[in-house]
Parts: sequence; structure tokens; C-alpha cells
Amino acid sequence: MISTLTCNRSLLLDFLGNRLDLDDKLEFLDHVQECKRCWGEIYAARKNEHPHYYKTNKSPKKVSQKELDHLTGVPRPESEEEQVLA
Repeated sequence: MISTLTCNRSLLLDFLGNRLDLDDKLEFLDHVQECKRCWGEIYAARKNEHPHYYKTNKSPKKVSQKELDHLTGVPRPESEEEQVLA
């Protein structure tokens, strides 16, 4: 469904403040699916509101092959010969 709703700053603020009734909220969300500007505004607002959900882990965790085998349930072949047979 293509929404004919145009970008409306007050509607955006009402959405972010959870002040829209269900019909208006659904119509606005239809608009957001097609509008990168409004989607970006919502994303930025939620990111500012909940920054802990958007943190990136800059240091990768090291996991041993034994731990990977245990987690996946599939042991890694130990030699090239076993890899060919697998």
C-alpha cells in the first residue's frame, strides 16, 4: 500500500511521543516504510533515547575451536585427510 501522507513534523513528534491513535499510527507507519527521511528521524530519536542498544562491540571475542565445536555440535576435522572424507 502506497501512502499518500506527506512528511509532517508534528505527526512525527506525536508518533515519537506515543500520542497518535491506532489509525493515525498505522497510517504514519505506512508512510515511514516509503520515506527515508522520516525513518531516519525515528531511528535517530530512538538511538538517542536508548544508546545502549546501539553500542558496537569493538573488541571481538575469541572463541576456541573446541568451544565452536561444542556450540555447533559439528567437530572440525583434525587433518586434511579427514576434511577430504567429510
